[in-house]
Amino acid sequence: MPWFTKLFFLLCRFVSAPVFALVRPNIVQVDEGLREAIDGRPVCYVLRQHSWTDRFLLERILKAEGLPLLRATPGKLPDSSRAACLYLPVLRGERGNDRGKATMSALIARLGDDTASALAKEMQIVPVSMFWGRDPGSETSFLKLLLGDGERGGAFRKLMVIIAQRKNVILHFAMPINFQTLVARTEEPASAAELLARTLSFYYSRRKTAALGPSLLSRPAIIRLVLRRPEVKAAMAQHQQEKQLTDAQVIKQARKMADEVAANFDSRMLRVLDLILSWVFRKIFSGIRLHHIDRLNRAANDRQLIYMPSHRSHLDYLLISYGLYTQGLVPPHIAAGVNLNFWPVGGLLRRGGAFYIRRSFAGQQLYTAVFRNYLDVILGRGYPVEFFPEGGRSRTGRLLPPKKGMLRMTVESFLAQPARKAALVPVYVGYDKLVEGASYVKELRGAAKQSESAGGLLKATRIFKSSYGSPHVSFGEPISLDECLSRVEPEWRSKLQAGDKSFIPGVVDHIAQENMERINAAAVINPIGLVAMILLSSPQRAMAEDELLAQIDHFIALLQRLPYSDDVILPEGSAREILDAAARTAGLSRIDHSWGPIITATGKEAVMLTYYRNSVMHVLATPSLIARFFRHSERVNEAELKESCAQLLPFLKRELFLRVDEQEGEALVESHIDNLVALGLLERCDEGVLSRPEVGTEAYAVLTGLGRILRETFERYTMTSLLLVHAPGETPSPRSDIEKTIIDMAQRLAIVSGREAPEYFDKNLFRVYLDTLISQELLAQDEEGGEPRIWCNPRLAVFSQRWVSLLGPDVQQSMLQLIRRPTMPSAAEGE
Repeated sequence: MPWFTKLFFLLCRFVSAPVFALVRPNIVQVDEGLREAIDGRPVCYVLRQHSWTDRFLLERILKAEGLPLLRATPGKLPDSSRAACLYLPVLRGERGNDRGKATMSALIARLGDDTASALAKEMQIVPVSMFWGRDPGSETSFLKLLLGDGERGGAFRKLMVIIAQRKNVILHFAMPINFQTLVARTEEPASAAELLARTLSFYYSRRKTAALGPSLLSRPAIIRLVLRRPEVKAAMAQHQQEKQLTDAQVIKQARKMADEVAANFDSRMLRVLDLILSWVFRKIFSGIRLHHIDRLNRAANDRQLIYMPSHRSHLDYLLISYGLYTQGLVPPHIAAGVNLNFWPVGGLLRRGGAFYIRRSFAGQQLYTAVFRNYLDVILGRGYPVEFFPEGGRSRTGRLLPPKKGMLRMTVESFLAQPARKAALVPVYVGYDKLVEGASYVKELRGAAKQSESAGGLLKATRIFKSSYGSPHVSFGEPISLDECLSRVEPEWRSKLQAGDKSFIPGVVDHIAQENMERINAAAVINPIGLVAMILLSSPQRAMAEDELLAQIDHFIALLQRLPYSDDVILPEGSAREILDAAARTAGLSRIDHSWGPIITATGKEAVMLTYYRNSVMHVLATPSLIARFFRHSERVNEAELKESCAQLLPFLKRELFLRVDEQEGEALVESHIDNLVALGLLERCDEGVLSRPEVGTEAYAVLTGLGRILRETFERYTMTSLLLVHAPGETPSPRSDIEKTIIDMAQRLAIVSGREAPEYFDKNLFRVYLDTLISQELLAQDEEGGEPRIWCNPRLAVFSQRWVSLLGPDVQQSMLQLIRRPTMPSAAEGE
C-alpha cells in the first residue's frame, strides 16, 4: 500500500473516530455455524458497497464478536489470523482501479503457487450486510436523506446518515462461501470472481428485501392498481348491472371496499410501535423467546416469506412482528379481522402493516374480487404476508382445523408468476400465561363473545397488574412452495401451461395439513405445559411434590431420548426449577403435610391448566396412547398392541396434527415401546408380551400419569362412538342434529361429572372426529336436499369397543346411561 494512501486511510480513521463513538448497532446477527465454518481458515469479508465508514464499523464489530480481524493488506492472501475485506462493486468491475480488485487479482494469479493454492482452497468468503436505518425507501420519498440507507451519495450524505441512524444499524454475517468451490464450478479462476459477484449480488438484494422490505408504493397507488385489474373491473361491471348503479356509484363502492382492506404501511410507525411494544412487553412479560430464527434468516435470503402462525391470542401478531423487527427482518403485512378495525387501534395497526378481512365473503363477488386482487398486488410486489390459517383464536389450546381460503388465494397468486420463489413459514406461538384466559373459559361455557372496542381496550389495562411469564415464538421448517407443488403434483407446470388448475385444491389441502403439523413440530414445551400434563393426570388435580418432580424427570427423559421432532424446545433447568417456574405463572398451591408437601390447582387456575396442557400434549400423544392400554391390563401382547395403536393413531393425527406417517404407524409405535422399555416404564416378557411395572412403584405412577394425558380425548371419542351406534345407527340422520346431540351430551357430562376441560365445550373437536370416522369409512355421509346426512357402518360398533377398552367397563356403563337419557324426558326432568 503506497505511503500516501496509508496516511489518508489513517487520517480518515482519526477524523471519523468521534462520530463512530456515537454509533451503537442495535442488531448484530451471526449465522449459526459461522464460527465453526471459519475456525482456523482464512477469511475474506465482502461488503455490499464501497465505504470506509462501513469498513471501520466492521472492524469494531469483528473485535466485539470475536471473529477474525481485518489485518491483511490489499493484494495479499488472508490467513487464519489476518482477514481480508472486499467490496461488491469491486467484484462486479464497477471500480476498475480500486485496490480491492488487486486483492482478487492477486488471489487468482497466485493460485498456481503451492502455498497460495492451499490457502485459496480453504478461503471462506463471508458476505456482510450492513444497513443504516430501517426505511425500505419509496418511489416518491423526499426524506430518504436521513431515513434511507444512504448507499448512494457523497461523503456529506453518508455523514448525515451515520448521525441520524447511529442507533439503528443492522449487521448480518452470513454463512461463508468456499472460494475453491466456485473455482471448481467454473474451471477457471478468473470466472470464479464473476460467479462470486453474481451470487453475492443476488444475496444482497434478497437480504435487503428481507431486512428492509421491497420499495413501498403509497396506499392510494396500490388501491389504484387494484381497481384497474381486469378481474375487479369485471366484478364491478357485474355488480353495476345487478344493483342498477351508475358508473360513479360502482366505482365509489369498489374504492370504499379497497379502502376498507388496504394497509398503510409506514416504516416510521414501525419505530414508534417498537418503542411502545418494548415498554408494554417489559411490563407484562419476563422476556420474549424466539426460536429457530437462524433458519428463518436463511430462508429470507432467497425466498419471499408467507407466515402462517397458530392463533391463541390477540398478542400473536404483535409478538411475531415485534420479534422479526428486533431480529433485523421486515415485519409482514398481516391479514387481520375487520373486527379489529376500531378507533384508535385500527389506524395504528393499518400503518403497522395490517390489512383487514371480513369474516365471510359469501355472496359478495365485488368484495371478493377486490380482496383477492389486493392480496395478489402486495404478494407480487414482494411484501412478506402473514395470516392465521385457523381463522380465529383457539379457546382450548389445541390447533383448530385450518380454513383454506387465504391459502388458496396465496397459492393462486404464485401460480400466476411461478418463477417467484416463496416459502410458507409455520409459526408456533405459546404462552406461560394467557392474557385472555378467563374470557375463553366463559365463552366455552356459553357466554357471548365480547366484541373488540375502545372501551374494551381501556379495560385491557388491567393486564399491567399481572405478570405473564415468557411468550414463545418458534419458527417451524419453511415449506418451499415450488418444491411442495412438485411433490403433490409433479406435472403441475405442464398442467398450468395447458390451463388445467384442477390440482390446486389437492395442493391447498396438503399445504394446510403440512403447515399445521409443522407448527406442532416446532412446539415449545414450557414449564407450565409440562407440569399441567402431569398434574391434570391426577384425578383431583393434586399430587405429592416428590412424585410430581419424579414425573417431570421421566417425561423430559422420554422426550430427550426420542424427540417428537428436531425442532421441539424442552424446558431448561432441573425438575425443581421447572416446577417453581410453573407454580409462579399458574398460581399453583403448595400444601404442607407431615408426609411431604402436596401441589394442587383449584378453580380457574385448574381450568386454564387444561389449556396449557392441550397446547403441548401432542408431543407425548403416542406414548400416552401406548400407556393407556396398561391402565386395566397388567400384560399386553406386543403385536396386538402395535396393531391397535396403529389403527387409532389416525384419529389423534387428525385432531392433534401429529407428525405421523400412517403407513408407518406400527414402526413408530415400536420405537416408542422401545423407549418406554429403556426407561423401565414397560418390561418385555417371554413370547412377545409386555408388562407394566408393579403397582406402587415410581415407574407405575409415571406410566399411569402418562396414560392419563389423553383421558378426556378418549372419553370424547368413546361417548361419540357409542352415541352414533345407539342413534342414528344405520339410519341416515341430519348431521347437524347429530352434532347438536353429541355436543349437548358432552356438555352435560362435563357438568354432572365436574370435569372442567374446555374441550367438552368445543364444537370443532367433535366435528373433526366425525370427519375422521367418515375418512376411515366407519361413518357414511351423503346429502339430501342440500343437507348432509350421516349413518353408521356396522364396523363402528366393533371399533367403538377399542375406545371403551382404554377407559374401562365402569366408564362404558355411565356413558350408556347418559346416551339413553335424552330419549327419556321424564328421567331428565326428575333429576
